[in-house]
Amino acid sequence: MPRIITRPFLFSPLTLCISAVASAAKTAVKRKKLFTAVLALSWAFSVTAAERIVVAGGSLTELIYAMGAGERVVGVDETTSYPPETAKLPHIGYWKQLSSEGILSLRPDSVITWQDAGPQIVLDQLRAQKVNVVTLPRVPATLQQMYANIRQLAKTLQVPEQGDALVTQISQRLERVQQNVAAKKAPVKAMFILSAGGSAPQVAGKGSVADAILSLAGAENVATHQQYKSYSAESLIAANPEVIVVTSQMVDGDINRLRSIAGITHTAAWKNQRIITVDQN
Repeated sequence: MPRIITRPFLFSPLTLCISAVASAAKTAVKRKKLFTAVLALSWAFSVTAAERIVVAGGSLTELIYAMGAGERVVGVDETTSYPPETAKLPHIGYWKQLSSEGILSLRPDSVITWQDAGPQIVLDQLRAQKVNVVTLPRVPATLQQMYANIRQLAKTLQVPEQGDALVTQISQRLERVQQNVAAKKAPVKAMFILSAGGSAPQVAGKGSVADAILSLAGAENVATHQQYKSYSAESLIAANPEVIVVTSQMVDGDINRLRSIAGITHTAAWKNQRIITVDQN
């Protein structure tokens, strides 16, 4: 998608300004004022679309690329792995453990990240260096918040049309999903396991992005805690999900890798072979 540069009034105001002032200019002083005004106006209109953007937040990076502004991104954080071309960009660490030195070395005009990114002192240091720091809400993970974030990003990037188009595209796709969900008799009881370091799985609870995904798919999340929490074997067996959703990175082509998660083989999902894998991106 082509990059949109907002300069609709660059030529005509300058032309009018030059014509009006030149016709009345009688002295060198006035000519000097005209020259200064022209330079000021030219600078003001030319900088509005100049952007070098560092993004700390994988979902934010995806949205920026989806709106056709990916060529402005000069750095990303460790949670960014999509689209594939971002792998070639400099990485600035994790969005909760940012470093001002690493970010400033990329000479960004703007840094776009989550509201709970940090440390706060780093964000303050960036602002002190005249970097435009834009923060967006990460929670609650609702459709309404996602649409609001898209529109705010589009405003920041000066591509409002692309933002509206993306919201429309996503909402239409979700409408088709919801139509399929409405045809189901009862919601299936599901669990989303994000990772399993060691043998304790990180299970997605209420208010998480994964919880929103389960809800959109017409499933009932059996995890009632907030955000993410480690589950013991006893907790996993007691929850007894009918379906378990995991990332493809966890199984790496072999579903039996999940046997290392204590308690999982005792669940209805495992016994009935109802394990669904999705790409972590």
